[in-house]
Amino acid sequence: MRLLRREFLQQAGGMLAALGIGGAGWLRLGDRYLEALAQPTARKLALLVGVDRYPDSPLRGCVTDVELQRELLLYRFGFDPSDILTLTDSQATRENIETAFATHLIQQAKPGDSVVFHFSGCGSRISLGQVPEVMQNSLVPVDDVSPSEGNPTVNDILEETLLLLLRSLPTQNAVAILDTGYTYPGSDKNGSFRIRSRPRHTVGQPSREELALMSLIRSRANTPSNAAIFAAAAPSQLAAEREWNGFAAGLFTYALTQTLWEATPATRVQVSFSRAAGTVEQATGLSQQPQIRSQSPLLPANLPADFANSRFNSPAADGAVTAVEDGGKTVQLWLGGLPSGVLDSCSGSVFAAVNSQDRLLLRGRTGLSAKAQVLERSIGSSGQLALGELVREEIRVFPRNIGLTVALDSGLERIERVDATSAIATVPQVSAVPGDRPADCRFGRLPSATVAQIPETPLPGFYQSRYGLFSLGDTPISNTDGDGGEAVKVAVQRLIPQLKTLLAEKLLRLTVNEASSRLKVRAVLATLSPQSRVVEQREPLRADRAYQLEALSDEGEKSPHPSILSVPTGSRIQYRLYNESDRPVYAAVFSSDTGGRLLLVNSHGENGAGVMSEPIAPGETASVPAAGSFGWAVSGPAGIAETLVIFSEKKFDRTLAALEGGMQQVRNAEPVRVLLNPLDVARAVLEDLHEASVLGVQKVGLSTDDLALDVNVWAGLSFVYRVV
Repeated sequence: MRLLRREFLQQAGGMLAALGIGGAGWLRLGDRYLEALAQPTARKLALLVGVDRYPDSPLRGCVTDVELQRELLLYRFGFDPSDILTLTDSQATRENIETAFATHLIQQAKPGDSVVFHFSGCGSRISLGQVPEVMQNSLVPVDDVSPSEGNPTVNDILEETLLLLLRSLPTQNAVAILDTGYTYPGSDKNGSFRIRSRPRHTVGQPSREELALMSLIRSRANTPSNAAIFAAAAPSQLAAEREWNGFAAGLFTYALTQTLWEATPATRVQVSFSRAAGTVEQATGLSQQPQIRSQSPLLPANLPADFANSRFNSPAADGAVTAVEDGGKTVQLWLGGLPSGVLDSCSGSVFAAVNSQDRLLLRGRTGLSAKAQVLERSIGSSGQLALGELVREEIRVFPRNIGLTVALDSGLERIERVDATSAIATVPQVSAVPGDRPADCRFGRLPSATVAQIPETPLPGFYQSRYGLFSLGDTPISNTDGDGGEAVKVAVQRLIPQLKTLLAEKLLRLTVNEASSRLKVRAVLATLSPQSRVVEQREPLRADRAYQLEALSDEGEKSPHPSILSVPTGSRIQYRLYNESDRPVYAAVFSSDTGGRLLLVNSHGENGAGVMSEPIAPGETASVPAAGSFGWAVSGPAGIAETLVIFSEKKFDRTLAALEGGMQQVRNAEPVRVLLNPLDVARAVLEDLHEASVLGVQKVGLSTDDLALDVNVWAGLSFVYRVV
């Protein structure tokens, strides 16, 4: 549903009059997810705003954010299309946004209804004119006005106005999602990410209309609100968007919506938010940490108990059918629930409709939308697939030649980029692209180091540089920096082992299928010292089970600002692997540490094989490192680490062969080994899972030369944590 300005003004009268705003005095005022599900008879209203087309510094992913939220609300949460109002680009003026909030949300909502407000766009900091030193956060609409010394007035929406509007809602079931930042770092980019904050050389001040509206609503909105604010970052941090192959989106919105597609009836929204926050922080480091917050005393800082403990009551999914074509032979899919790495790599994958169990063969993808052929109708299926039918992965297919893409930093000189491109081209399955293209990591200069120079013979600037690899969020990758004076081609040759490790990690992450696996297994991360406690657990979301998971003892789970798990250096940790299926399973445990290495974590055995060659029997548990040991000591440097626990119904034969002679032990007393040939090992893992999937792939009638992995026979679980 889209509303034009004239319609806004026509519909605004009743609500504005109720607020005491009428005639010439008009100020032209331009649901929570889980309560919406828990109360199917209540109305569900949403206002979704996205602005890409700012006059002088456009963004690319805000309109996509609106699509991500809209498709999630429609197909996962059951919102009626007529109850979702979207304002994008030229529609998203200050007047229209505030009018829409009044008429579409406040005027229509009733007690018990659910309300969602989403804003993706730039934010800023502006000063209240009468108190210049007092700064307030603001949302920047499309009709942005640049402040000047002579005219500092801007057209922003004060965040306090938004909080007051939320307070005016007659329902307690409301949530606002703000994918915006308020602090401008001096550049539109942070590494390969685009920043969502407004560059302004002069501090702006709110308009008289905005101040009058804020004052008026404050005087009339006396009902305490229970609304929550889901923020992309803390007020002093950056909020970023990223470009993937075929689309751009806010890091926070994409992570949050993708996590909510995966959520099950047993999932608390605070857990979903925490996982989304972890995904963002893994990409950006400490520059962006999403939080549930409020900056106003009008709204609580903590999530209300009913919101924090609410449950989903619709099935987890990877996407939905958005169109049926060719007499029901082909369909259009929205795949907002797939992890970005899988979405980028999948080709010819098979999906199944949740209700009908009809199988769909992916034929092509544009951004988050895909075309699929109806491959097989389920027994008893009648008619064609329905619009909105949820779909899930069945067979994950991707090519064997997936490569690593390295973005060349825009700060490099032309000759540096030429040399880097030619040097990277010699590395198999690694390619270089310009810095503004989608990539897996960046190559660039580190801060200048002192280089001895021969008097009167200065070296060119680029030969004095130290080169290294960076994350897309501009965080240096450990142990990739070189010495000053190093030539670009020499630097690339030096970095080949690390590039292979990064590609190996990318391939192993393609095994993560927590949302789609049906294998009845689970993994628990526990600390053995300095205190014994369970800190995190993962399990396939589709595996039906009756048992109760171990209770988390991590106090961070109860925090109003859930974020990525922190593990202090020196802690001793252990992974407990549970097999709740009716057949033996094998497991491999790999860890990407903060030192830039890919490790194999052993359960037992001198050859490091452990549970890769010795199965975990049905109903049994294995510990990695082994039970009775002192666990694995977490070491620095500080940063983000990830452990992948990969279960399979088949033994890891090719992986075991690749490991022969390809490891070195970190310490004699530690059950951890560094992989010397990580890329060979990662490829072997995928081949092992492909071999384990042969029967399932044949059963659906799929014939392909690519890797094809059946979600019924393997489970890949990811543990991401910050070493502090």
